[in-house]
Amino acid sequence: MHKNDKPDFNIERKLLEQGYKLIAGIDEAGRGSLVGPLTVGLTIYSESTILSSNIELNDSKKLSFQARLKAYNLIKLSAIVSQTFSASHEIVDKLNVNGATEYSIINLLNTIEIIPDILIIDGNMKFNLPIPYTSIKKGDSKSISIASASIMAKVTRDNLLIEYAKKYPQYALDENMGYGTQSHRKAIHEFGGSPIHRRTYDPLKTILSGEPLSNDK
Repeated sequence: MHKNDKPDFNIERKLLEQGYKLIAGIDEAGRGSLVGPLTVGLTIYSESTILSSNIELNDSKKLSFQARLKAYNLIKLSAIVSQTFSASHEIVDKLNVNGATEYSIINLLNTIEIIPDILIIDGNMKFNLPIPYTSIKKGDSKSISIASASIMAKVTRDNLLIEYAKKYPQYALDENMGYGTQSHRKAIHEFGGSPIHRRTYDPLKTILSGEPLSNDK
């Protein structure tokens, strides 16, 4: 548990002391979803903001939908870079979720105008990236930059899923956000997958393979 129980800029300050100036926090949303894109967020705060500590955010998983929207707007106003990239379900199926994360990070780095000196990434995955990075377990609960990236990714992806729900109402994507709830899995068994469901994720993977289904109700 992080000592303040909320993310702060301590990790970023230590990196500033090591000579890094532009520090990008990175996190993703939709990793375990059965449907739709994987969305990766990237945020960079100025050195003055990091040192002044005038930003207060929480881990996106601890925020309500409305609180995330409010935090999203704060991040857009406060960060010098706040960008997202969504890798489609086809990319996730083709590259696997770790490959899709790397693909998204590289696309973000090719898109933003300010190039960071170092990336701090939530989790413990290894990537082949053109910029130095460090992975931080539970980084979204420790670093404001990573927490901000998480909120950016989550809000962006949730908005996409809300739109998808209008086109594919039988899956209630605006309620489950694509994750494998009991009702969502039941809908996949009943209706099959939609065009935006991931083909390499069960239960659709098993259905498409023609293998006998488990007792996944």
